Amino acid sequence: MERIPQEEIMNREEALKDKNLNNDQNILVVDDDPLVRKVLQKQLAAFGYNVETADDGRGALDMLKVSSYDLVLTDLQMPRLGGRELLEFMSNEFPFIPKIVLTGHGTNDDIIAALKAGAYDFLYKPIDDFDLLEHSIKRAVESKKLREERARHLALLEKINEIISMLNSGKSTDEIFSMLNLSLKKMIPFEGMILGLLNETNTFMNIENVFFSQGYYYGLVRKGDRFLVSSLSISSIFDEGADIINIRDLGLFINGNDAHDILKDFFSNGINSILVVPLMIGRQVRGILFFVSGKRSAFMDYHITFVKSIAGQISLSVQRAELMKEIESNSRNLEKQVKERTEEIRKTQRATIFALSSIADARDSETGNHLERIRSYSVLLMQLYKYEEDHAEITGQFLKDLYDSSVLHDIGKVGIPDSILLKKGSLSEKEFEIMKTHSLIGYDALKKASYDLGSDSFLNMAMDIVLYHHERWDGKGYPTGLELENIPLSARAVSIADVYDALTTERPYKRAYSHEEAIRIMKGEDGKFDPQLFSIFIYNHSEFDKIRQKYSDEIMDGKD
Repeated sequence: MERIPQEEIMNREEALKDKNLNNDQNILVVDDDPLVRKVLQKQLAAFGYNVETADDGRGALDMLKVSSYDLVLTDLQMPRLGGRELLEFMSNEFPFIPKIVLTGHGTNDDIIAALKAGAYDFLYKPIDDFDLLEHSIKRAVESKKLREERARHLALLEKINEIISMLNSGKSTDEIFSMLNLSLKKMIPFEGMILGLLNETNTFMNIENVFFSQGYYYGLVRKGDRFLVSSLSISSIFDEGADIINIRDLGLFINGNDAHDILKDFFSNGINSILVVPLMIGRQVRGILFFVSGKRSAFMDYHITFVKSIAGQISLSVQRAELMKEIESNSRNLEKQVKERTEEIRKTQRATIFALSSIADARDSETGNHLERIRSYSVLLMQLYKYEEDHAEITGQFLKDLYDSSVLHDIGKVGIPDSILLKKGSLSEKEFEIMKTHSLIGYDALKKASYDLGSDSFLNMAMDIVLYHHERWDGKGYPTGLELENIPLSARAVSIADVYDALTTERPYKRAYSHEEAIRIMKGEDGKFDPQLFSIFIYNHSEFDKIRQKYSDEIMDGKD
């Protein structure tokens, strides 16, 4: 059989992906004039949209109940059920579908009523400028996408917390696999999941667990099957940084590679997409988690992002389960192995927490360097405070917890709309009140994550920081108005670090101030900071400037 070049395979996959993206937006046109419906359907189809039509509001409602749409374009005056009534019904039953009114007889009252009922835009017929219509449609559809993306981010954060708690519960490999199957199906569209573990020399992969939603798949691979790693077409995963492999079209992949018989069996039995996830321990691949689907291009980029955020925790949990089996037969090494395991879990928790923080930061204009600066400023300030008057409460564990938890200070921003978070200019009073809720959003998310981690978890300090780092020494901060030493010490430290970093870095609404300008501005913030901590900060300001320069965004960007 003639082998297809790898570059051509990739081009075909990208073309298939682009086609799917261009055809995934559905528009419903509602108008009693058949000529208008025909013209709009033809023009919108030329723009790349899937278009369906209804001749009045009642027909549109019937279609809305059985199909999914990204936009409704409706006339106002129609028989049976008019556009105003349709808008009112949609505002209650389908509030998240954007609506554009297109009419030839609109009055000011009509415009006001339509906007009150949730219309995104109001345009007049006949349409002289289809570019204007296309622009309005694009903005409306994009607003729906942004709402869905925010909802997906919040669901992602909640699901990660749920999975971390589950994986930390000390289950066996079989129990972990079963619970992962139930949890991940809500986030990833797979029809089968296979867990393979490698032997110590990475020579063989042993199938530990198998799940298929379709019964006839079960004969393809069974628990206990063993494969020679070098014969698998995915063996490059061990040589190329152990990144996730997304096989969007298994048929094309087989044609372009010396594929193993098992992949050919998968394809011949209806499997068309495979997501290959390496399970890393340290720098070594210790196992592979396969997700399979009968659909082509089943796994999107956001599925891969989600899997990456939990892969490390899955790796350690699977390894922990296997380790516990070994401990049962070798009790003499119990204490040593549990200690090593616990340390690995702590490292993975830190990495996972940092990844969670980065999800929030990725939506802002800040970079990962912002998180490094915040943790470095906060720990340095507490180290200086400890030796100022020998504060015994600043223990090594306190500093470790502060290092881990300070990066979560703005995790709640994942729940703030982009229109506010990324606004280039001052916020209105209403927008600022919404922005202030990020403290409560982040606190609630961490509180859920902390339930299974116990009262000694560093997330308790993280909850203090997230909730209180915008409080003021004089009691004029938010969200609770705490004052003086009632504000947790960790939050008082992060407050100074966060303000200094905000002033010295560029944001959508301001330029970056110099170190000297930032110090001058902070000195003018009467009553904002803990006076003792702020005095230490000012006395040692040059040390904080060194950290700022070390983790400067410009310097770090130059290294990439």
